[in-house]
Amino acid sequence: MTPLVATGLVLAAAGLVMLIAAQLLGHRAVTEPDPEALRADVRDTLDREGLIASVRIYRERTGAGLPEAVDAVRRIAREGR
Repeated sequence: MTPLVATGLVLAAAGLVMLIAAQLLGHRAVTEPDPEALRADVRDTLDREGLIASVRIYRERTGAGLPEAVDAVRRIAREGR
């Protein structure tokens, strides 16, 4: 194997590692929102735009999955009554 080929393989491996790390960090980079502000935003969005928009807001702010977000938004809606 020539030095040029070896260098290319090392760079390709490093690029792959960086891609994987970026994907993993991207999913974990969600900051924890202020719970009261999140509840207020979810309630406001529920009133104005409905369940789907509220779930989207909750997921964007928390990084939660769909089932967890739906449950949380429904719980917030019940608390607001």
